Amino acid sequence: MGEDGAMGATGEETAYDVADLRRRADELAVLNDLARRLAALHDTRDVLDEVARQARRLLVVDVAYIMLLRTDVLRIEVVDGAMGSAMRGIELRSGQGLGGQVLATGRPMWSDSYLADDRFPRTPGTESAAQSEQLGGILGVPLVVGEEILGVLLAADRRPRVFVDHDVELLAGLAAHAALALRTADLFDRERTAAADLRTANAALREANAGRQRASDLRDVLNEVVIQGGGLPAVVAALERSAGIVVEVRDHEGRTLAGERSPDGGPVVPVNLPSGHAGDLVASLATDDEESHRLLRIGATTVAVLLASERSVTEAELRTRGEFVHALLSSEADEASLLRRARAIGIDLRSVATVAVVDPEPVGSAAATAFAARLAADVRGWSAAHAGQVVVLLPAGVDDVRDVVARLSGADGATPTTGLASGPGGPAGVRTAHEEARQTAALLLALDRAGACAVSDDLGLYRSLFSRSGRGEIAAFVRTTVGPLLDHDRERQRDLTLTLETYLEQARHHARTCEALHIHANTLYQRLDRVTALLGPGWKDPGRALELQVALRLHRLMDTPST
Repeated sequence: MGEDGAMGATGEETAYDVADLRRRADELAVLNDLARRLAALHDTRDVLDEVARQARRLLVVDVAYIMLLRTDVLRIEVVDGAMGSAMRGIELRSGQGLGGQVLATGRPMWSDSYLADDRFPRTPGTESAAQSEQLGGILGVPLVVGEEILGVLLAADRRPRVFVDHDVELLAGLAAHAALALRTADLFDRERTAAADLRTANAALREANAGRQRASDLRDVLNEVVIQGGGLPAVVAALERSAGIVVEVRDHEGRTLAGERSPDGGPVVPVNLPSGHAGDLVASLATDDEESHRLLRIGATTVAVLLASERSVTEAELRTRGEFVHALLSSEADEASLLRRARAIGIDLRSVATVAVVDPEPVGSAAATAFAARLAADVRGWSAAHAGQVVVLLPAGVDDVRDVVARLSGADGATPTTGLASGPGGPAGVRTAHEEARQTAALLLALDRAGACAVSDDLGLYRSLFSRSGRGEIAAFVRTTVGPLLDHDRERQRDLTLTLETYLEQARHHARTCEALHIHANTLYQRLDRVTALLGPGWKDPGRALELQVALRLHRLMDTPST
């Protein structure tokens, strides 16, 4: 009976050994099959999912999850069998929790009942996730390639469980295959990323090369426009034809020089010259990108070249005109020579019916030059700078010119002072008309009528100031009437003349005179006493005072035009 019992025990052990060997063989076959499948996976996410599924199946656990090392932090990347999402994304540092202990030691670790095990420092997040998933026994093994730890593979039950050596070996074997597959997938990921980056870089390079080629082609087209003498409309047409960009060229005041008016809000590229801002290139674009701006800048450079060239030509023409006007008005050149020079620059002196002299007061030289140019263009005349003013030779009659000046003045508001004179044409006639127009402009300024336009007939009595006989008679009158006062001011650098003229203009009102001259009342009394000493006590008589006021005004008017 004893022998029968011994034989029975031996049979049971033999059967157990055979079953154990068969189970181990099955596990080995599963690991080998897993290794083949993992080798075929080239995506990191696919590898993680497959490893988590197989770990759960091989160890017959409720939950399997993988933590990967990101810099110095472990992060749960994949969970298989979880009841919720509480575990995903949890992070542990080395030494924290069971996974952190595995990372710190590099060895497998396990707990029969994790929530009751105080060997593992836990964070509030890991504690909450473990309780949410009702984790009991947990086994963790490192994912190692060579000397490098990639992360931790963990298997857990929702009940207490004692993990034996065989469980550790099985999960470690799976982890070895998983680590190698992860490294391979990571290499493939890097290769794919590098290939994608290379494709992106190549595409960007091709686009950049294409953009440079488009810019080079546009430069060639615009250079051809400049070489062939095309103007701003040709540049606008070339930009639309070659680059598909509709543009408008504006000057520095916003006036359209070429192209259709573009809506506000479109890209604007400034056109700059060494002398400053000359205008803008305004585009109507469906897309506002860097390449469009680059092409617009090329167009703006060409516009700047054309504007600079036009300015150079205009300045040369003005210099030529100025030299001719100087010769016409002040030289001793014979009439035939002047007529030949006039024809060479496109002027018919015999057809000049009106001469206008435009003085910069009160708007300045630039505005006066522009005003004179518009006047000349409107009447098909010709203008040039001379002696600080602008001379305009016009084929229209003086009344027609006066109407044009009035219209231009109404359009621009503030205008320069303009003197007009008619003449018979020819060099001599132009010189005579110019002198009369110059004197008229000067007299307008002397009469405080800056910005007005007049012919000499408009000035009535004051015209005699510019006749030789009248000027002599008036000079004698002024000398007889206020001569002592003028001599006193000239010798002593005083201003009694201005004081007396202001006093008479203010109707001999002391307070208003002091306010106009910005002086104290005592100073005014002292000056008037000195006037009495120079002119005699009768100067305040009404008739005498009127003569003094007229003489002082005539003196000022005679003196001003001659300067």
